[in-house]
Amino acid sequence: MTTAEHRTRVDSMGEAVSRCLAEAGLRAEPPPGPERRPPVVLAGIGTTARHALDGRLLRDALDAEHLTCEHHLPFEDPAALLAHPAWQLALVLSPWKKAVASRLGGLTHSATATGVVDTILRNSDGGLLGVNTNSWAAQAAMEILMGGATPAGVLVLGSGGSAGSVALAARRAWPDVPLLGSARNAAALAAWGVDFDALTAAPEALPEVPFSTPGPLLIVNTTTWGETDISEEQPFAFPLPRLLTPGSRFFDLNNRVSALQHAALQAGMSVMSGTFMQRVTNRCRAALLTARAS
Repeated sequence: MTTAEHRTRVDSMGEAVSRCLAEAGLRAEPPPGPERRPPVVLAGIGTTARHALDGRLLRDALDAEHLTCEHHLPFEDPAALLAHPAWQLALVLSPWKKAVASRLGGLTHSATATGVVDTILRNSDGGLLGVNTNSWAAQAAMEILMGGATPAGVLVLGSGGSAGSVALAARRAWPDVPLLGSARNAAALAAWGVDFDALTAAPEALPEVPFSTPGPLLIVNTTTWGETDISEEQPFAFPLPRLLTPGSRFFDLNNRVSALQHAALQAGMSVMSGTFMQRVTNRCRAALLTARAS
């Protein structure tokens, strides 16, 4: 990575964090001094919550804010999570992002627009605020992947909570760019299309040339296909090989370097995994903790 590329990624991460904080009604704190901040208690809910709470990407983000996790609390039930008074910030992971959002009275604009909460911040007065950090992180990742170019269109694969976060991010970054979604769940896909003023198509009905405007296509995989070796044992639901075109872009929200990413690289596309997005998400979370304490 060149110095300019590194600076671009750092600036993009910082901008995403600032926007996330502003949406939550908070402001970024000055860079911390050498002293560690008071330890915090984190919570989490979701199938991978235990791993995420103890993961290196979250630890890196906490270290950047000079924060230490005193201990973490994984939960199996949203009611138990929301009733527990000891934690300051909670990670909300699949399959609970929409269910938790519906239980919270306070939501940021992005959380309201998507019906998705991936982070809960306990305010200094004890109130709970549901935050969608993923939409800001996805926007930062897609803008870096596009390298300043405007996509001819954005094709979103999947209709879950992450698909909503990506759609909102795409609408903010490129308001006039066509947005197309495809998923096996017809009802969820139709609702997604209405929510984000987007076109929709069943996987088998995806056109070979999704957009008439010339320029690079941005394809975003929000499904869990490729997340594990086991997931790749099943057929991929979408006719991806005929959509992969040289010079276009492929963004896979999965951190693992999957078969999808390899195929896109072999087709001559620029490719990004979900690792940068996850790093931005965790930096937003750490910054929320720091700003909350001010």
